[in-house]
Order: sequence, then structure tokens, then C-alpha cells
Amino acid sequence: MSQLCLGCMQNNNGEKICPHCGFDKDTVQNAPYIPLGTELQGGNYIVGKKISNNGEGAKYIGYSKTMGSAVMISEFMPAGICGRANGKKKVVIRGGYEDQFNKLNDEFLSYYRNIARLRELNSIAPIFDIFSENNVSYTVSEYYQSIPFTEYINRRNGSIDWNTARPLFMPLITTLSSLHSADIGHYAISPENLVVTSSGKLRLTDFALKEMRQTGGFFEPELMDGCAAPEQYKDVGVLDEATDVYGFTATLFYALTGRLPENSNERKPDGKLAIPTAVFKRLPPHIVTALAGGLQVQKLNRIATFEEMRSQLSSAPTVKAIRNEANRNAIQNEAAANYSTKKKDGVPGFVWGILTVLACLLILLGAGIWWISNNPDSFTNFITGSNNEQEEDIVIDPENPDLVAIPNLVGQRYDDVLAKLSANSDFILIKTEDEISEKYEQGVIKSQSPESGITARKGATIVVTVSMGSADRELPIIAGQSIETAVRALNTQGFVASGNYVSSDTVEAGKVIGYKGHVAGDKEKYGSTVVINISTGPEA
Repeated sequence: MSQLCLGCMQNNNGEKICPHCGFDKDTVQNAPYIPLGTELQGGNYIVGKKISNNGEGAKYIGYSKTMGSAVMISEFMPAGICGRANGKKKVVIRGGYEDQFNKLNDEFLSYYRNIARLRELNSIAPIFDIFSENNVSYTVSEYYQSIPFTEYINRRNGSIDWNTARPLFMPLITTLSSLHSADIGHYAISPENLVVTSSGKLRLTDFALKEMRQTGGFFEPELMDGCAAPEQYKDVGVLDEATDVYGFTATLFYALTGRLPENSNERKPDGKLAIPTAVFKRLPPHIVTALAGGLQVQKLNRIATFEEMRSQLSSAPTVKAIRNEANRNAIQNEAAANYSTKKKDGVPGFVWGILTVLACLLILLGAGIWWISNNPDSFTNFITGSNNEQEEDIVIDPENPDLVAIPNLVGQRYDDVLAKLSANSDFILIKTEDEISEKYEQGVIKSQSPESGITARKGATIVVTVSMGSADRELPIIAGQSIETAVRALNTQGFVASGNYVSSDTVEAGKVIGYKGHVAGDKEKYGSTVVINISTGPEA
């Protein structure tokens, strides 16, 4: 296993830099994340680099010796109530939070055991193993190659039509219906939590406890802008299947239109939904109806189940419309047959036909004059072929207009570059895990691949690494704050908080007295564990 790359779990031939993914084998995975190369479950699993993290815990690429392949390892380590020292495997639970942790850990195990029973579902990764170790719990699931759904849409000029979306989304409906039949909700369906596999299938990722998906819970909620349902912004809101229907529909809306709906907590309760005119014209009517029904702000008016959503999306008005059209044609034909044999007030039938055509022409002419008077610029542009939109200059190889030069992004702020490239479809920007940098400020791009100056085809992907700033961070002022506020401030700076409970005559119980061994303004390394003194009130 000495030649196993902990970045991609492929054979690196013993090289320092992996020839497959570029991972440096000397990389150190700092706390609170588990050290690289840690073995779990009796040595069967090897932990690799962190893939992602949230308030519930972290996900790592791993290796299963039994299966001989890469796996995804999820570690339950709720932020704020537990932590890990650098180089250590075991997680330490904050004093006074043992009961809270045990409750959440039990919910975690129950939630993922229920998901693991549904391994036959095609739109989620099957879970192979669930176990507890190092004072926390883990799940092991299938690892597969994929691209983010947002990248998939970007590569298709920002949106797809219904014929392309249908084979992607309909299997997802089957999976979501089965999940809710087993009383399992996701509550964060969004373009950010979907990937497209190498086989072209859509998969739902990032399951989490319900507490992560609603305001008012223990965790800082993860609410997906534009996709979270109105009830998720309410402490007493009930999350159920209709909640996931909202997120699913918002994601489908994004795929078809290239943009997300307005945040549900900002939308008016009248249920109106703005759809771009160009998109509206090319969508089948029953799809527009389904989008409007699934995105109703009022829950009672919303499509309630995925089976109902499937019915709405599948109810292309073929049989009914054909029957109605046939009836309408029969009536019109009968009327025409009766009419053609008669005269109207003594006027021949062909004269009435001419009069009808003239009337239609007059109506069209009037409509045209009204449109031109209200849209003079559009009319001018239509006649002259001009376009007032300004286009940015791009570097083009004169011998091949599809080739462009990769720009130099190093030293620029990531947010600025992202905003600029979002209006320029020449490149797709992907950010990898942020890294410490003494040279670049936080939020500034420190490296890119491919390098600038290289010629590539339009639509090429540029992978960038963004600076997290210096490893030395100042300890924030926390004296007198609540435990939660202090821990959040420390986590924001990259520190792991550990509590030390002491009596105090001046600071009320449950409030932070200050640091143990430090004062605000001291500098410590990013990822360091910092002990804070918490008051238990006056000594009895």
C-alpha cells in the first residue's frame, strides 16, 4: 500500500507527485480532519484526502482492501461540540455536550441505516458499511467518477431542453419517491447536490440530518438559495415530501432555464412564477404547469408527492389533446360543410371568405403598428441587424477560431474571476480545496491548471486553488460571549475549540470567560485546538 495515492487511490508508482491526480504524498491533513493514511474498521479502510465538509462532518476518499477499490468515507463529527487534535484519530467531545452528541450520533446511524437498506436505487450511491470508531460514526459508500451538475449545464450553453432533461430527471423521481415511502427526506435537492456520472446518469449527493436543513436547529442550517422551500426558513415548519418536491422542481427549473427561481422566502404567496419568454415558448405546456405546481409558495397548493409530479411531467396531452382536437375538427368540418352549401344574407360563400381574410390582415396590421410603437429599438435592430450588446474581446487563434489562450488568473480574487467568466463561456472554472498561503491573501487564486498562455479549445476547464491566507491567525475576542457564538468565531478563523469549565464570580454560568493560556490577539496556527474557559457561575 506504500504506492497507493491518498488523493485518488490509484497506484502512484512510489512517486512523490501522483501522475494521475497531482497529489503530493507529503501532504498533511490538519485537524479537525482525520490524518491521511488512517486505517479504520480493523485496517480494512484507508482514509485519503478530504473531499468536502459541512456542520455535520466530513467526506473523504478512501480505499477498501476487501473490495480493492476506492470508496467514499463519511465521518460524523458535528461542528462546535467535538474536535480532534493534529495527528490524532480519536475525536474529543466537549464537556457538557455528551448527551447532545449521543442524540445526534444515534440519529445519524438510524438515518443512514435506513438509506443503506435501499441499495437498489439508481440515483444514490449505495452504502456498503456503517460503524462507530474513534468516538464517532462512519459510513462507507460507492466512489464513482462524476462532474457537478452545474458544470454539466454550463457545458451545454447554460441550459438543456426537456427532451434532454427527461431521461436525467425521471429516474431521480423514482428514487425520491422510494426514499419518502421509507420516510427518508433529503431536503437539500439543488444543482449543487447533484452530479452526472461517467455513464450519463444523475445522482443525488450530500444527504444530511434534518437538523442541517432547517432554521432553529442545533446546526447552522444549510439552505440552498432558490431551492429551499418556504417551510425550511421557519423554526416550526414541517418538512415532508412536498419540501423535496420544491427543491426538485427548482433544480429542474434551473436545468431548463439556466437560472434558479427567486428565494422562496422572498417570493409572494400568490404562486406566480417568472419564466423567460424564450424558454416558455419552447417548453411543452404540461411542463410549464408542472414547474408552476411544484414551486408553489403555499404548501397546500404545491404538488405534494413525487408520484403526482411524475404524472404531471408525463402527462403530455397526447390522448386527451388528440381526442379534443379530433372533436374540434369534426365540429368545424361539419359546420364548414353546412356553411358551404348556404349563403349568408344572400352573399356568396366565397365573398365571405375574402372578407374574413381582409379582416385578419387588418387585425395583424394593427397589432404590428402597436408593437413597433412600443418597441422602436427592437424594430430598428430587426431591420438593420444591429445589436446594442457589448461583447468582450477574446484571444482567438486566427487559424482556428475554436482555440483560445488560457488567461493568467493567479493573483486575482476568485470571486472577481468567477463573476467575469460567468459572462464568458470560453472557460469553465472549478475550484479545488482551498490551501494555506503566506504569499496570497485569503480569497486570491494561488495556482491554476492548465497554466496561462497554453492554447485550449473554447469551453476548457480551468482548475484553480484559492488561498486561505496565512497559517498564523489571530484569536478573536470571545470574553462574555455565549459558547455557540465563541465557537463559531473560532471556527471561522480555522481554530478548533475545546471547553474548560471553571467557576467565576464575575461571569455568568454558560458564558465564556476567555482563553486558557492565551489572550485575544495572540496568533496560532490554522487548525490548532484552542481551549476556552467557560463559567459555571460562582463557586458553591
